[in-house]
Amino acid sequence: MTALCVLLLSLASACQSSAQWDGLYTFSEKLGEDPGGAAMLVEYRLEVAGDRCLLNITGYQSDSRIRCTLEASDGKAVVRFRSYDNGDVKNIYGVQVYQVNEPLFTLRSPSENSEELVTEWGGLVPDSVKDKSGNYFARQ
Repeated sequence: MTALCVLLLSLASACQSSAQWDGLYTFSEKLGEDPGGAAMLVEYRLEVAGDRCLLNITGYQSDSRIRCTLEASDGKAVVRFRSYDNGDVKNIYGVQVYQVNEPLFTLRSPSENSEELVTEWGGLVPDSVKDKSGNYFARQ
């Protein structure tokens, strides 16, 4: 009975910590201007709701919908690759860019000194990113 109680408490704790991450997170990558002077932007939009995790990457030469999983613990959330929106693990060009369960990036809760989330890039690293860790995603 004690083992069952411990298991139920740990499951409740895991659900509670995942729920704190429910919401919409965005990051806009600025890649400069094209030869015609138009801004080249890529928008990253992470939607988390319960066990639903979807990452949309759209904009300049980008159009991906990634199904992900979110593993939350101790003030951080690891976003892991599950598949593309069509259920395949290969992109539209037939290339497997990410491995299933590979961490794409990690979000860390704001610290006492800051209100901004910290993003630590993993398997997914936008072209313009110079630092593997920084204030990239923002909760909307």
